[in-house]
Amino acid sequence: MQKFYKDLKNLILSDDRLIESLFSKQSIISIIRCILEPLVNANAASMIFHRLKNTNGLDGIIKRLEYSRNVEMYNFLDPDIIIKDDLIELEFILLTSSRYNAVLMWDYSDDNKKENSNIYFMLNSKNVNHVFDLLSQNMKTDLKEKFYSYKPERRENELLNFCVSNIVKNLNSIIAENEFKDSALNFEPKDECKQLKEKIRHTSHEIRNQLSVLDIYSKILEKKFNDDKTSSLIKKSIALINMELNELRQFDNLNMKEMHLEDIIPYSIKMFEEIVKQNNNKIIFINSTIQNDKRKVLIDEDKFLGALNNIIKNANQFTNDDEIIVELSKDETYAKISIQNHGEPIEENIKNNIFKDGFTTREEGFGIGLSVVRKYLTEQLASIELVASDEEKTEFLIKIPLIDIV
Repeated sequence: MQKFYKDLKNLILSDDRLIESLFSKQSIISIIRCILEPLVNANAASMIFHRLKNTNGLDGIIKRLEYSRNVEMYNFLDPDIIIKDDLIELEFILLTSSRYNAVLMWDYSDDNKKENSNIYFMLNSKNVNHVFDLLSQNMKTDLKEKFYSYKPERRENELLNFCVSNIVKNLNSIIAENEFKDSALNFEPKDECKQLKEKIRHTSHEIRNQLSVLDIYSKILEKKFNDDKTSSLIKKSIALINMELNELRQFDNLNMKEMHLEDIIPYSIKMFEEIVKQNNNKIIFINSTIQNDKRKVLIDEDKFLGALNNIIKNANQFTNDDEIIVELSKDETYAKISIQNHGEPIEENIKNNIFKDGFTTREEGFGIGLSVVRKYLTEQLASIELVASDEEKTEFLIKIPLIDIV
């Protein structure tokens, strides 16, 4: 296997389209997602071979691919698949489909702190076949016939373009890491950052104290007035606030589960039924899915509910004497949630800015609501867009991939 490692590295280094630079683990995860997401979104038939020692940040997308009937995944940490494994810190992912193929390899063995690594990367290269040949020498099962049945089209296609454009976007945002290559391991936060972290810690502690008081009163409310409905809504709100506080403390805290949106959306509606009445509004849920469509989505319930609540809250704040309509529908690939009101349309000159962090049209606003919504949804491979805002209606559309029923 050590010879395999040397041969593999030499082969990849011979490709003139590789990327070799110092990247953090989080940056590497972002690039992995770039090459995997087109397969998820298009449900494209493919084979994937990987050796990932830590899948934090990738659990959701890997589970989706494993659930897909069109994808075969092979883990090079699984003793049932490989003859032996003595590659130490080498990690890689190889995929091939009828639309494109890719190899991504990195090695933490030269980094004492195991936080940064060079990347060796090929996309739609004929050398991907040679990489597979090297891998297959250490596999218990002969998969050559299957692997070579995929012949990626060399012409331009939507999946390949999506993969490349996302990689370019990620590299543009993280390439600055290389400017700090020599000092990355010794970098210390400035005093102001330390003070900010300390303030966040103290503030979070005090907020949690107040939440515990609210939790106690919700139980009193339930016991004294036998009002378990209101009590459960309060408890859910407390859980969402706690989730936001956890966001301040850690980045990767997704808790992905298979769920029916038919169960999630009505819960959000209940939370706002009384609130919207303050603006003399009414909230309506329309389920336009086929009655026997039992397909689920893979989401973090709290984060998804937090994003949906934020959109409904905005819809209520910017209209009066109105019906806020939340509609669920499904097509072959996606579940779609439409949220619309009929208030003042969003001005044309600000439509492109509404999802930007810090942008707001309200004096008391912080400009983070919609940017957080997009962040939460993107983490779950979902998306949100403003599809209409005119005299007739303002409509936001959330799309999230469906899990095929096996």
